[in-house]
Amino acid sequence: MRVLLGLTLFALAAAQPDVVRVTVRLLDVRAAKGGVLHVGLHGEPGLGVPGPSPTTILDTSPRGDETILTFEVPPGAYAVAVHHDANSDGRLDADFLGIPREGYGVSTDVRARFPAPRFSGARVVVTRDTTLVVHMAY
Repeated sequence: MRVLLGLTLFALAAAQPDVVRVTVRLLDVRAAKGGVLHVGLHGEPGLGVPGPSPTTILDTSPRGDETILTFEVPPGAYAVAVHHDANSDGRLDADFLGIPREGYGVSTDVRARFPAPRFSGARVVVTRDTTLVVHMAY
């Protein structure tokens, strides 16, 4: 019985990949606005999303109303935050209340505009190759 349990635990441990592919599909992108899409993959709970210190970030030009990006990361809990920096000034433009004037999107499509969505609301546990769909809001 111990041998069987040990082999089962070994098989489960061996089945866990070191790196998984997280594909992010951004939908409803307003490519005609130009600029840059800043796509951050956050792995730290407690941060506001979007927020500082993403695990990794990719910047790309919008490619039509759908843009696809891929991250390779260790399995874990992550949240995606996207900012469509239409004027390429490197920041999310907002009004005097902090409500975004540029496009944004968050994994699980959390729609909180003020305050910013939290990691807990946008968190997705990734244990294998996964595709996340993010609808942009403008």
